[in-house]
Amino acid sequence: MMRLALPKGRNLAIALAAFREAGLRLDGVDVKARQLRRRLDDEDLEILMLKDWDLPLYVEHGIADFGVVGSDVLDEMDGDLLVPARFSEGGCRLSLIGRSDEVPEAGSQIRLATKYPNLARKLVATRSWGAEIFKLSGSVELGPLLDLSELALDIVQTGGTLRDNDLVEIEVIKQIQPCLVVNRASYQRHRQRLNELIRKLEEKELVL
Repeated sequence: MMRLALPKGRNLAIALAAFREAGLRLDGVDVKARQLRRRLDDEDLEILMLKDWDLPLYVEHGIADFGVVGSDVLDEMDGDLLVPARFSEGGCRLSLIGRSDEVPEAGSQIRLATKYPNLARKLVATRSWGAEIFKLSGSVELGPLLDLSELALDIVQTGGTLRDNDLVEIEVIKQIQPCLVVNRASYQRHRQRLNELIRKLEEKELVL
């Protein structure tokens, strides 16, 4: 039996739709499910429902054989996982956000709020300005709104939240996609089954 780790967040509906189109029924698993663990004996599969930031650790340590998580989380955590495919749906972007479209002046020192301190440090290292980085766990947009910071680095999907709060997307830093991640040892044990799943996802153009 294999274990599949599914994310509780924004990528759950994308993952469920793609896997079902590729042939997994995943009976009883839905976006409103509160059950953290579900055994599907007829599919020889066990489902774990995990938070995005926990999911890569469960897969990397072999608790789950494979799973789905955003590339933003993978880039921030820098773990040792196989990433054989990225889903074609569910794309968004990691962007610099502020109250105006002005970028910091060269040599200036600003405050930057984000859920991604490692990515923020890498970004600042490439810029002509410096930043004190504040790690927030939610509502990152409030940083510049309430003068905790001049800028925020966060995920943008439609931009509706920014518009509703008079914020501006200053610069797109990188494109983000949900990713299929696989434990390295699990891939050796379940190579045939995992390759067949990936093949079906590719055939139906569900992954990039």
